[in-house]
Amino acid sequence: MKPPGTFIRRYALLKDELKKRNLDSFLVTKGVNVSYLSGFRGHDAAILAARGRQYLIADSRYLEEAKDTVKGFEIVLSKRSLYETINEIAREERLKRLGFESMDLPYAVGRGLKTYAGRSELVPVKSLVEGLRTTKDAGEVALIKNSMRLTEKVFGRILQSIRTGVSERALAAEITLNFIRSGARCGFDPIVAIDSNSSKPHSTPGYRRVAKNSYLMIDMGCALDGYNSDLTRIVAKGKLTPRIAKIYDIVRDAQAMAIAAIKPDVKIAKIDSIARTYIKNKGFGEYFGHALGHGVGLEVHERPSVSPLAEGALSPGMVFTIEPAIYIPKVGGIRIEDMVLVTKDGCEVLST
Repeated sequence: MKPPGTFIRRYALLKDELKKRNLDSFLVTKGVNVSYLSGFRGHDAAILAARGRQYLIADSRYLEEAKDTVKGFEIVLSKRSLYETINEIAREERLKRLGFESMDLPYAVGRGLKTYAGRSELVPVKSLVEGLRTTKDAGEVALIKNSMRLTEKVFGRILQSIRTGVSERALAAEITLNFIRSGARCGFDPIVAIDSNSSKPHSTPGYRRVAKNSYLMIDMGCALDGYNSDLTRIVAKGKLTPRIAKIYDIVRDAQAMAIAAIKPDVKIAKIDSIARTYIKNKGFGEYFGHALGHGVGLEVHERPSVSPLAEGALSPGMVFTIEPAIYIPKVGGIRIEDMVLVTKDGCEVLST
């Protein structure tokens, strides 16, 4: 559990953002955002920032846990429905402009909120808390590093299990079990793709088996103490074909060039362009379709997106992947993925 001061600072940043948007209140319903702002790890809860007060709303299943773990919030029991509770607070506080997380509310839920919001004007807001989460504090960085260390440890165990005849599904299951036994869980379904299956960026592990001269693309990561890691490695069992070996070298060099350029104030899109241009100049541009990287933290995929369309510049505390790739249908693919932390004067690669 983080110290109370951590959540006080985060909540203060939230209030500053609400002031900029001329909102006197804001409703947080996305689970990871509720956790980020309060430390609460239960489910079906919400935060209502209302003028100078801050409410955490939970139902009876999580009320005691909220009271035991959350500091600095007024804990409110949602007796009948979240919307009725919001309406009661909105009337009591005489809220005028109530912002809500527009990307997290299904249409039917939004209609319910509108019905119960009383006279408050509902204002859709996109990715406000996600923006705050883009830059990690020292505590978050430490937890991400712990998550990555465990992922690398489990990867080392999996290497011992790669032998002729073992299937993709068996290796993926072993990854999952290893994380569970280590007190974590998979951050996402592991990807184990053998030979030509590796041309599918998110290949589903099947019954293909390792042969004498196979290679595997393994993409894995865990969620440990709330924070995620993400790692992709290529493992050769025997010899790579000359074509795949050439592609591997291109992807490896593209990644190294992108990482070398990472430092504060560099445009995020430029980092993507460095790797993408190199791959294109080597004749494989059409075989690299996805973004170069994505943020990792409370979620496996979060801000910033390292893509051609990315806006803004790098700043210290950002954590994201660098994962250039080349995928040739029916032949095979290569992806190498590492996580990096932007520092004051460059970057730190979090994986080895």
